[in-house]
Amino acid sequence: MSLLTRGRLINKFIAVIARLDTEATANVAGGGYDDVFDAVKPVSDGTQLGASSRREMAEIRLHCQLDRRSWGERTVDRGGGQTRSDIVVTLFWEEMENQGLIDANGEPLLKQGDRFVRIETLKGQIEATFKPDPGMLFDELERAGHGLDPFGTPRTNLLYVFASYPRLEEDI
Repeated sequence: MSLLTRGRLINKFIAVIARLDTEATANVAGGGYDDVFDAVKPVSDGTQLGASSRREMAEIRLHCQLDRRSWGERTVDRGGGQTRSDIVVTLFWEEMENQGLIDANGEPLLKQGDRFVRIETLKGQIEATFKPDPGMLFDELERAGHGLDPFGTPRTNLLYVFASYPRLEEDI
């Protein structure tokens, strides 16, 4: 099926994504996932903070469209000025199918906890780089863009990925 029968992205960029390897993370000695704090456990490395036991799969590259949620918005709270870094990245479903990122049940293999590494232009220039720790993590994924196939049964066309840096002040 050609990419044009199911629509297309506009104002394209490349999203570089690091998927969380939950199995490898769980197998880190002394590390893994802490259900109480809803985070990856640190492991001792001789420093006060320790090292992350987070393990990731090889980076993948997907065409995307960037949408603002509150990227760069300034707010003031008890701790002073804060810059929110929430973004919404739109991915093309058919490209994900072609790269094997949709499972046999039609669900995306991308999931909450995966991380945006950077956004690049189509020519490979870096548009935005995200801090690796704690990382621009996927918060929510939402199917979208149904009904664009003019020659058959409409199918999912887009995946919205809502991502942000974790904010500790929301846990207080």
